[in-house]
Amino acid sequence: MSIQGQPPPRIAQRFLRWFCKPELLEEIEGDIEEDYYYRQQDKGKNYAAFWYCIDVVRFLKPFAVKSFVKTQTFNPMFSINSKLAFRNLAKNKLYSFINITGLAIGIAACLIITQYVLFQLSFDRFHSKSDRIYRVLTTAYQNGEYGNTGLYCGFALAPALLKDVPEIEQAARVHPYYGGAIVQRTGQKGGVRPFFEEEVLFTEPSFFSIFSFELLQGDAHTALSSPNAVVITQKIADKYFGSSHDAIIGQSLRINGGYTNEEFTITGILKDVPANSHLNFDILLPLQKVLQSNQYTQPGADWGWTNFFVYALLNPQVTEQQAEQKIANLMHQYRAEELESSGTREVLSLEPILDVHLQSSIDNEDGEQANKTDMGTIYFLIVIALFILVIAWINFINLSTAKATERGVEVGIKKAMGAIRPQLIAQFLTESFWINLIAVALGLAITYLLLPIMGEVIDLPLELTWNAPVIQILLLTLIVVGPVLAGLYPAFILSAYRSVNALKSQKSGGQKDRFAVRKALVVFQFVVSTLLMAGTFAVSKQLRYMENRDTGFQMDQVLVIKGPRVGVSLENFEAFKNQVKSIATVESFASSRSIPGAGYSFATNARREDTEQSAVKRIDATWIDKGFMETYGMELISGRDFSDAYDSPDEMDRNGVLVSEEALKVFGLGTAEEALEKRLIISGDTSLIRGVVKDHNWKSLHKGYVASAFYYIPATTRYFSLKINSQNTKATLEQIEEKYHEAFPGNPLEFFFMDDFFNRQYEQDQQFASIFNAFAGFAIFAACLGLFGLASYTVVQKAKEIGIRKVLGAGSLQITLLFSKRYMVLILIANLLAVPLAYLAIHKWLQNFAFSIPIRANLFIVPIVILAAIALLTISFQTLKASFSNPVKNLRSE
Repeated sequence: MSIQGQPPPRIAQRFLRWFCKPELLEEIEGDIEEDYYYRQQDKGKNYAAFWYCIDVVRFLKPFAVKSFVKTQTFNPMFSINSKLAFRNLAKNKLYSFINITGLAIGIAACLIITQYVLFQLSFDRFHSKSDRIYRVLTTAYQNGEYGNTGLYCGFALAPALLKDVPEIEQAARVHPYYGGAIVQRTGQKGGVRPFFEEEVLFTEPSFFSIFSFELLQGDAHTALSSPNAVVITQKIADKYFGSSHDAIIGQSLRINGGYTNEEFTITGILKDVPANSHLNFDILLPLQKVLQSNQYTQPGADWGWTNFFVYALLNPQVTEQQAEQKIANLMHQYRAEELESSGTREVLSLEPILDVHLQSSIDNEDGEQANKTDMGTIYFLIVIALFILVIAWINFINLSTAKATERGVEVGIKKAMGAIRPQLIAQFLTESFWINLIAVALGLAITYLLLPIMGEVIDLPLELTWNAPVIQILLLTLIVVGPVLAGLYPAFILSAYRSVNALKSQKSGGQKDRFAVRKALVVFQFVVSTLLMAGTFAVSKQLRYMENRDTGFQMDQVLVIKGPRVGVSLENFEAFKNQVKSIATVESFASSRSIPGAGYSFATNARREDTEQSAVKRIDATWIDKGFMETYGMELISGRDFSDAYDSPDEMDRNGVLVSEEALKVFGLGTAEEALEKRLIISGDTSLIRGVVKDHNWKSLHKGYVASAFYYIPATTRYFSLKINSQNTKATLEQIEEKYHEAFPGNPLEFFFMDDFFNRQYEQDQQFASIFNAFAGFAIFAACLGLFGLASYTVVQKAKEIGIRKVLGAGSLQITLLFSKRYMVLILIANLLAVPLAYLAIHKWLQNFAFSIPIRANLFIVPIVILAAIALLTISFQTLKASFSNPVKNLRSE
């Protein structure tokens, strides 16, 4: 019976064919491949590939390895050396355990970090045209000075690009469904539960021509042609229609929100958006639907409302530089008068989508479009992986050279029997090869177990991709190059013993040199360990600082409700507001267009009334009601809040705006008292400054204070914020839910606590901290494991000295301190070298935050003390054990 499936890992297959004897190859390869295909059918491709690699390694035995040189001694010698290697490993169990475990941990850490890095580097590469897809960015200069680089633009830009720039093959506009929508299945008898959906985008048919999102059902060319079409993902299909998708095309969903209030016919089902996509969505609606709204049919809306972003597909023969030269000044062809009058210059540029995730050049990007990580983090993790692997190899070198005296007699006997140095080097390299090979197998097992756990911790779908060329090259490097790098120096040291000196158990002349090398390697290990531990301490402190720092808001016990989208009126809003405020545990109520952590409602240009139009600067703004400042505990430092604001639409303009302290500096408004009754022209409208609020962190602490303005709105249903006390929160939530459904039937209740929501901005930092802490622990454990091994062999070598000292009256503590001293001196030297390096690294990392912890001595003292204590315990365990032993036993052994 023939079994079909994905072919085996190519590199492992080639490795088998390279080393296997020709007469055995067909049988061995056939058996391994048969097992591979059965496993692939039962457990999947990755599982089968893993065991295929293991099976290949298992056949790397003397009987199956072909001769690589024209000699009759190679195979017998390899076989003999392999037997000697395994005997030596069995004889020195502690040495074997430390070497293999240390190397396995290093290899596992290296593989896990490599897989994480590969995942981060894979973003958006699944698109077949990814090398030709770009985002269009706008960089603004005000009076010749750099302003900012942004993503959003007017809806007229894409048609202008296609008209004036032949280098662009296609363009697609995307418009987020701001505020989300209520989605409900239609055509069902009985009550159908509605859901609140936020991952909704408006786009056009060219979207599917540019991107390679897989359409499982429907026609990509026509799926978004109708104004009432909707394309959904598998996840949404499961959510609203169950697991069977056979009859979903043609069915309807009602989508209600700020842009739509009608039924849409399902015209396509997409495979769920991959986790390594910078663009995330669950529902796609036709762009023509949003362009029909009143907001975008007003005069000047085509360039004035910058709520869209544009993706461009370049022609295959066109370079990025050629296209950028054409588009750079396009804005001035269409908006020359407006831009020149305000002293603004806008330059268009292209950003490859392959750079969006790690190297985006956008300033102050919010939400899902925000940068998830950066190349600095990737480079840093690669360095950590290499450090951990090097530490593991250093352990092997140190322990091998430390055993040189013990194995000197073995070398002497072999040399006396006629062995030459190349044969001895081959023996020790063979031993190194088997240790590395066993460590690689154990490291793979550790990786296989830990990678899913790590994925859960950092909320990423991590699994070992055995067929990835980088992983296969890394594994072969560890198997082939690792033994040479780690084993060559000890092999040369051990094989250099003179037979006479070795048989007399005399120390060779290079003993001091080898001890100096071991000391240098131990120092290097603990320099790295101190760096990582100090870094771990700094990252943890910065995270705690960000989560606990006063942001200018009181976010504890603030419950935020996403407001209703269906059947909303001022009457039911007021009814809900009054009913909720009547609950004894609700202390205050507020409504607003945005909330801290969600970005401001809009950003625009503003200037002081008495300045020229060219003096405009950026200001961020949102709308709040009378209860917002009380609910969030915002501090008013001058003027009036909105408690006495006018509610009548005819008098709303008289309410003015509240501005932040930072706005005073940006617009030159003087002191908080001097700014009162001055006027700002914001988006062309003149607003009176009625009050100044204390600076606050509306966004994460990565960003500094910004100039901001707050407009008054009597009621809005975007967000409801309730300050509740901590007494019986569950009962309070039940009462709020009951009153919400009474006031807003047909709307699902979606809520969260403000402090949790705000701290979600630090998820990427928490991911980094989790990874950093885990692998810093790996490195420290590996270093201490090596130190334990060195201390063990030092004790064995100094057994007689310890016995003599005990006979002469030395106590166990004195002996322990004496033998610990040499290593504690090395650790002290390592700390002296590591502290300046750690300071520079921490200082550089903290520059990513506008608000950060001060770099104080305790950042270094605490990690140093902890590391020294761990090292001392590691050393003391062996020295105390030796000091408590019977000295007579050590003195009479020869």
